[in-house]
Amino acid sequence: MTTRTTWKRRLLAVAALGAVGLAATPVPAAATTGAVAPTGAAADNLLPPTVTGTVPVDYSCYVTFPGGSTTVPFSLTFTASAPQKVAPYRPFAVTLDPQEWTPDPKFNQQVRTVKVRYKLPDNAWYVWHTLSGGKNLTTPPQAQYDWSTRVLTITETGPLPASVPFDLPTVTVYLLSGPSGTARTTTGGTSLTDPSWTWVRTDLEGVERPFDCNPAAPVVFTSTTIG
Repeated sequence: MTTRTTWKRRLLAVAALGAVGLAATPVPAAATTGAVAPTGAAADNLLPPTVTGTVPVDYSCYVTFPGGSTTVPFSLTFTASAPQKVAPYRPFAVTLDPQEWTPDPKFNQQVRTVKVRYKLPDNAWYVWHTLSGGKNLTTPPQAQYDWSTRVLTITETGPLPASVPFDLPTVTVYLLSGPSGTARTTTGGTSLTDPSWTWVRTDLEGVERPFDCNPAAPVVFTSTTIG
């Protein structure tokens, strides 16, 4: 059996369970944290077509410096795609990709433990994910899904040198729609102590310092009507 056939049968089985009301709890199809779907699953004809757009996110970021701390503004643009509409209890895919970014050598020697967090819909079940792409990364990026908060975290351990642009991978998330409503993906995190975007920077004196960022309110990346 090919990996694509396995993936398609998995989605069909999950959809069938949902349609008869047997998927009232998160679907255990990928119950192992950080499970990755087989290559090529995003092209499966089972999934509805998506619409792609760009979403700017304006963060407030906690930083420290010799003798104190403050907050500074920081902005990133994400490319996101999802179907405009999906039927109840049907599989669909969402892709999320942050823009390329370059650590500023005026303030940093390098950065490490770069993380971005995505909040997945409350009215859809996480099934699987894939990572693709990326640029100038020094370690294989990892993805971890928290079933209790529905937050997917992408981590690049690094270190990543200042003045060299890097790009975190695109994540494609495979979901099963719930019975109704609007399935939204948003920024993860809740505050500067539970940030949506974060890294540890090494300043010009060689001291490791935080850069913890969160928007003032959750930003919607994608919105899919179920019905």
